Amino acid sequence: MKKLALIGIAAFVVIAAAGVIAFRTIAAKEPAKAVEVSEKSAKALRQKIDKIKAAQNDPQHKRGSSQVEVYEGELESYLLYSLKEDIPAKIDSADVQLTDERVALDTQITFSANATGNPVMDALVGGTHNLFVKGRLVAREGRGKFDLEDVRVDGIPVPNVLIQALIKRYVKPKYPDVDLNDPFDVPWGIQELRLQEGKAIVIY
Repeated sequence: MKKLALIGIAAFVVIAAAGVIAFRTIAAKEPAKAVEVSEKSAKALRQKIDKIKAAQNDPQHKRGSSQVEVYEGELESYLLYSLKEDIPAKIDSADVQLTDERVALDTQITFSANATGNPVMDALVGGTHNLFVKGRLVAREGRGKFDLEDVRVDGIPVPNVLIQALIKRYVKPKYPDVDLNDPFDVPWGIQELRLQEGKAIVIY
C-alpha cells in the first residue's frame, strides 16, 4: 500500500501540475465536438491560452466578456505533446473525462529510475503504472477550488488521508503553497470555469 500511495501522489502531482496549466489557461465559440489527439490540437490549445493571457493585459478588454470552449481531446493533446518536457514522468496515454463540475483523468504513466532524485522513493515509484484521478473543480469570480474525490493506482484506491500525508512529507518542502484543501486565485483574468459533458467553458 505504501508503494501504491507513493506512486499515486507522485503521479497526482504530475497530473495536477499539468491540469493547473491547462485549466487555468485556455477564443471563439464552437459546438461540442470530438477533437483528435495530435500535436495540432495541442497547438490549438496553446493559441487559446495565449489569447487569454493577451486579454488580461488589454485595457480595452472587459473581464468576463469573452469565453472559449476547451475540449477533452485538446487537453489530452496538451498533456501528451506540450507538457512532456515539463513533467518528471512520461505520460504514455491520457483519457480526459469532463462532466458537470467534474474532471477525471485515466492515464498510463512511466517514471524513470531516477524520477525524484531520492533513491528510496525512486525504487518505489519507478516503472509504468495505470493512474485514475477524479475530482470536483469549480471556479467562479476569479477563485477556484479543487476537491480530490478518487485516486486509483493500478486499480487499487489510495485513501485521501494518505495522499494528504504524502503531500505534506514529499511535496510541501519544495512547493510550500501546495494545498489541495485551499481555494486558489485563477490567473490571467479568468473569471469562471464551467465543466460540461465533453468540454470546459472558460470565461475571461
